[in-house]
Amino acid sequence: MANPVELIGRQVGRYGVVRHLASGGMAELYIARQESVGGFEKPVVLKILQPRYAQNPRVVSMFLDEARLAAKLNHPAIVHVYDVAEDEGLKYIAMEYIHGETIADIVTRGLGADKYLPLEHAIHIVRQAAAGLAYAHERRDPDGRVTRIVHRDVSPTNILVSYEGQTKIVDFGIARAQDELREEAGILPGKASYMSPEQVRGTGIDHRADIFALGIILYELTLCQRLFRGPAEAVMKRIVNDRIRPPTAIKRDYPPALELIVMRALEKRPQDRYQSADQMRGDLEEFLDDSGLRTGTRRMALYMNDLFAPDAGPDAAPAKPEPDDLDFDRRAPPSMRLEAAAEGRATPPRGVAIRIAPPAGPPRSTRPSGSAAIVTPLTPSTSAKSGTSNQPDATAPSPPVENLLLRRSRGTWYAIAAFIAVGIATMVILTLR
Repeated sequence: MANPVELIGRQVGRYGVVRHLASGGMAELYIARQESVGGFEKPVVLKILQPRYAQNPRVVSMFLDEARLAAKLNHPAIVHVYDVAEDEGLKYIAMEYIHGETIADIVTRGLGADKYLPLEHAIHIVRQAAAGLAYAHERRDPDGRVTRIVHRDVSPTNILVSYEGQTKIVDFGIARAQDELREEAGILPGKASYMSPEQVRGTGIDHRADIFALGIILYELTLCQRLFRGPAEAVMKRIVNDRIRPPTAIKRDYPPALELIVMRALEKRPQDRYQSADQMRGDLEEFLDDSGLRTGTRRMALYMNDLFAPDAGPDAAPAKPEPDDLDFDRRAPPSMRLEAAAEGRATPPRGVAIRIAPPAGPPRSTRPSGSAAIVTPLTPSTSAKSGTSNQPDATAPSPPVENLLLRRSRGTWYAIAAFIAVGIATMVILTLR
């Protein structure tokens, strides 16, 4: 299988290979067809282990074992694994074929076609992904013990949305095998911009690392702005050391209740985050109910079919993007481990960050009334004349809370004093008359 094209038209186990789909880190992906009697046909995705890894017995064993574990997952928000087998030396996984697009593709298309993902649909995608993660994290074995299956690579390229409006998480069960291979090569597992602080430091991780990654996705989709962008090394340092800027400090009319959910998912310390993905899902659904935003599978399907209709617009990002604007798949650099910053620098006390006042100035532009989409540019756009950004960097340090509160307090007293002075002047004038 030196050339992926060589398998097209061949039979692999019960599946006839139709076309090559993509090349992954350790496997080749193909669209295949399962055929049976009576004209039965079913499209599947075959994930075939690359030859250089297929010769490593430990990797093969891990690849197949993890895939068999994933095959036991049965949830609407997780791509189902049908088969795990070997045929003529080819080790493969047969998975559910999803007619849909990744979150990364949806963002790119939406920006290019000026139909960016509405707020309610962004929350719908994340709440369905949270439901899938909760199911995997809390799944029990036959003896009743929680297995705590951790994805380890939750990112916009590993979450699909079908044209029927259903969110699907892909690559459950093989992330651990990929991690082992990368760590053998001195490379941290996961995508740099969607790693948790504990992943960056190379310490042990659990299901709460998936929650942090999902929090990043929620932050980015609802603000239409990358949270951690730039060179991988710089990104990883910011993940560990920098305070995350609250959404209301970037967009003044961002819903405060939604900000609470985002900031809790993005707590630096795992024990301060949501302790289960189901808690996060429940809060998102409660926010949708309280805010009156209308979404759901049917509405999501209508948006998807409209966005990706043949005449919907260009399939491209906005003009002159920054080099890493849409690089959702940037990998961590080799041989890099980071330690946490000194106590007092890394993370503000819980609850403080969400009280930071937004910067002075007029609100950012939004869509016309009737649409809940937030259309702040995905990345700061640079003025051709001045070279300055027209949008604050999501990772820039925020002003001290005390200074902001002091300025707000002074402003309040000035207003009260002015009001009293006007009242006294009015009374004097009326008395003189």
